[in-house]
Amino acid sequence: MRMKPSNQKLAIAVALLTSLSLAGCGVGKVSISNSCLGPCTVPPTAEFLYATSTDHISAFTLSPSTGALGTPLSMTGPNQSLGMVASVTLGHLFVSDFLNDAVDGFSINPSSGGLTPVTGSPVAVGSMPPGAGGLSNVVSGNSYLYAPDLNAGTVAGFRFDFASGKLTPVPGSPFLAGNTPVQAARDYLGKFLYVSNLNDSAGGISAFTIDPNTGALTAIAGSPFPTGIAGSFPGPSALVTNNNFLYVALAGTASANNKIVAFAIDPTTGALTTLPGSPFSTGGDPLYMALVPVTAVSKAFLYTANIQDGTISAFTADDNTGVLTPVNGSPYPSGTSVGGLAVSLFTGTISGPPFLYAADPQSKAIRAYAIDNNTGALSPISGSPFSAGNAPLLLTAASGP
Repeated sequence: MRMKPSNQKLAIAVALLTSLSLAGCGVGKVSISNSCLGPCTVPPTAEFLYATSTDHISAFTLSPSTGALGTPLSMTGPNQSLGMVASVTLGHLFVSDFLNDAVDGFSINPSSGGLTPVTGSPVAVGSMPPGAGGLSNVVSGNSYLYAPDLNAGTVAGFRFDFASGKLTPVPGSPFLAGNTPVQAARDYLGKFLYVSNLNDSAGGISAFTIDPNTGALTAIAGSPFPTGIAGSFPGPSALVTNNNFLYVALAGTASANNKIVAFAIDPTTGALTTLPGSPFSTGGDPLYMALVPVTAVSKAFLYTANIQDGTISAFTADDNTGVLTPVNGSPYPSGTSVGGLAVSLFTGTISGPPFLYAADPQSKAIRAYAIDNNTGALSPISGSPFSAGNAPLLLTAASGP
C-alpha cells in the first residue's frame, strides 16, 4: 500500500520548481539530454529538436548540415516537466508530467515533427500526484524506461512497445529509491540504472541491476553511493553515462556546489567507485548536462548548463579513465539565461559537425553552437539565437521512424 507523501517532501518538490522560476528559467530545473548513445553514421530523413515550456511542447526542424532551426510547431504538453527523452530512430517521444505524476508518450510525424499521443498515454508514475521526475535515457535495442517519483521516494519502470510506443508497467513497479529521487540514467548496455536522490544528506545515488527479461529492478550492494559527506546535502541532480562512467551534477540543497562527481561503473556488478580527481569544478549551479559520446579524438565531450551565472562549462571525458578536462575557453557565456541542453543526434558525420543547443528561457529563444570535433570548443552558428515562441525549458533531439 502506497503511503501519502509527507508535506515536507511536497514542499521540497515545489521549492525545486519555484527556485528555478525565480531564477528566470521556469520549471524543469534538472534535465539530461543525452540523445545519441553510440556512433551515429547515417543521417535521418528529418531530425527535430523538441522544447518543453509551460503547457506546451515545441518541435523545430533541425538541419544536420548547418544546425539551423526552423519555425517552431507548438503543441499542447504538460504544465511542468522534469524530463524528456526520445527513442531516437524509433520515432517516439516521452515527457514527464510533474503535476499529474505521469509520463506522456507521443509518436513523431516523420515529416513535420508533430506529436500524436500513443495508446494508453498518459501512464501513471505513482498513485498520488504530484511527483514525476526526469526520465532515463533509452538504450538502443532495449525496451525499458524509468521515471523517479520525487514525493513517493520511488522509481517506476515501464516496458515500451517498439512499434507503438505504448508504455506498460514492469513487474514489481514502483521500486523503492531514496530521499526525493529526481533524475535517472542507464549505462550504455542497459544493464544498470542510477537515480539521483536530491535531498539525501550525503547525496546518495541509488543503483539497481535491470532484469533483462522483465525490467524489474534489484538494488546493487553498497547502494546508495554518496556524492558527498553525510550532512553536506550536495544535491545530486542531472546524470549522464558514457562507456563505464557515470557523471553527476551537484546542484546543492543548502548551498550550490558547482561540481561534477565522476564514478567508474563496475561492468559486472554496477557498483560505483569515485574517480581520481573527482569532483570537477563547473560554473554556478550546473543543473543540466549533455554529452557527445563519440568524437574524432576518441574522447567524449560533456557540457553543463550553469543557471546561476548563465554559462556553459565544457569538458573532454577520457574514454579510458573517465577523467574530465576543461576545454580551453570554458565556461562559455550563453545569453540572458540558460536552461536545458541537447546535442544533435547524428554528430560529427559527413553532414556536418556536432551541434549543441541551449534553452534561453528569458529571451524565449534557443541558442545553437557548433562543436569542434577535435577540442569540444563551442562556436555560435549563423542565425543563432533562434526564436522559440514560448520560453523553452528542456530540450532533446529526435527523428521520425
